[in-house]
Amino acid sequence: MVLGSGPVGLMSALRGRQLGINVAVYANGFPAPQDPPRVECVPAQVVALLVEFGVSPKRIGVDALFRERTMQWSAGAVVGSPAPNAAHIERPALEIALLESALRAGAKIDLLQGNLLDELQRQHREGECMLLDASGRSAITSKERIGPRRPIVARLFHLPTRPSLRGSGLMIAAGPEGYAYRLASTATLTLGVVGRKDFVQGDAAQIVAKIAEFAPWLVRDIPSAHMQSGASGAASAQWSVGDNFESVLVGDASFARDALASQGLAMGLSGALKTLVQPNKSVRAPPRSDEKKQISVHCQRIFQQIKRSAFGSALPWVEYSEFLSDLVELMTSSDTASRPNHNPCQRPTAKG
Repeated sequence: MVLGSGPVGLMSALRGRQLGINVAVYANGFPAPQDPPRVECVPAQVVALLVEFGVSPKRIGVDALFRERTMQWSAGAVVGSPAPNAAHIERPALEIALLESALRAGAKIDLLQGNLLDELQRQHREGECMLLDASGRSAITSKERIGPRRPIVARLFHLPTRPSLRGSGLMIAAGPEGYAYRLASTATLTLGVVGRKDFVQGDAAQIVAKIAEFAPWLVRDIPSAHMQSGASGAASAQWSVGDNFESVLVGDASFARDALASQGLAMGLSGALKTLVQPNKSVRAPPRSDEKKQISVHCQRIFQQIKRSAFGSALPWVEYSEFLSDLVELMTSSDTASRPNHNPCQRPTAKG
């Protein structure tokens, strides 16, 4: 039983059917073509993985791999540099393609209604099914979610792309209080701003004007009048405390990575495959010690990226850096299980 209709949940469903397991996917809603589009950057290996599960690259807006990125980060200079092969994937085209593949493979889908969640957790506890929580940052079966008190927020805008707007891979620039980035697929251009308060507020024209103040090269050819507002939400790290007797947390429901790493989708899909390694419904999540090591490495990496940026001394990012440092300490402490309980989405302290 899978909770969530995002890429991680649907990949779990596909993997389950590949192993001959009966699969049902439950969610509050399912992807649709009218959902706001956005583009994400993933390693080229993810495209190969999706092909194995019946998803055509063209279906998700991929017609080329990008081998460089353009950055303006610690100073005013705009620098191009080589990068590992990456693809720009369209969403919700990805979810829709995975959903269709899962249905063709024999997975069932239904809405999560009434007391169904309680019943699914009971079945999981009693060994009647394996319940995978792929509900994203909401982590609906978790006991606790640990994140910064005031999350770093991403706001996305989109418009139909054309050849002149494609660019050459990821384009990203640090501003005084956050950063902005740009990605384009065959059909969609995504412009994102990440920060808090005034930095991410305003309509498309106002956001483009703000970016032009510190990185005019990033928005010079974007017709702001044609841009539309899309998805928005937390972009900062979040760790969820689960209970394997209640469910198995996968993807963002287990650990939501900072958007700055651009690895959340790839790591989520990988986690879905690692969780289901054999046709055995008693399979459980990977050891928490392995997860904690990955979380610690991720948080240290993001901390260093913030420290090197133009916005590293801004108050919201100083607070967030403190949270990352405390989370690293929490992950590396000898016995995190004995720490006092936190309130959901609160910053852990060095004392837990």
